[in-house]
Amino acid sequence: MNISGNWTYKEDFEFGNSVGEVKVTQTGNDVSATFTFTEKVENDYEINVIESVKGIINKGKVVLESQKVKATQNGRTIEYIPNNFEVYLVSENKMVGSTYDSENVCGVFIMERINVE
Repeated sequence: MNISGNWTYKEDFEFGNSVGEVKVTQTGNDVSATFTFTEKVENDYEINVIESVKGIINKGKVVLESQKVKATQNGRTIEYIPNNFEVYLVSENKMVGSTYDSENVCGVFIMERINVE
C-alpha cells in the first residue's frame, strides 16, 4: 500500500482539537510527511503548526518522529513541543492513530485521503 499523497487531518486531544492537512511521501518503507494544522485549545487559544516528520512502515503501522516544527500564535513564532505520530494504515484512503509529546499529552486522529482529480 502506498500512502503518498495529500490527506485531511482531524485530531481530538485532552484540551481541544486540531484540524488540517498532511502531505505524505513514501519511498519503499520510508515515510516522510508534513503536517499543517491549527490546534485549538478549548476556550483559550489557537496555534498554527507546521511539523515535518519521518518514519518507517512496519506491518501496517508507522511511527513518525518529529524532525522540525514551526508554530505561530497571533502571527508570532512560539515554542511548541514536538509530537510523535503512531499511524495505523486502515485502507488506501484512511489512516488512524495517536499523537503524544514529551509532556504526555495524547490525542487520537483520523486521516482521509484527498482525491486529486
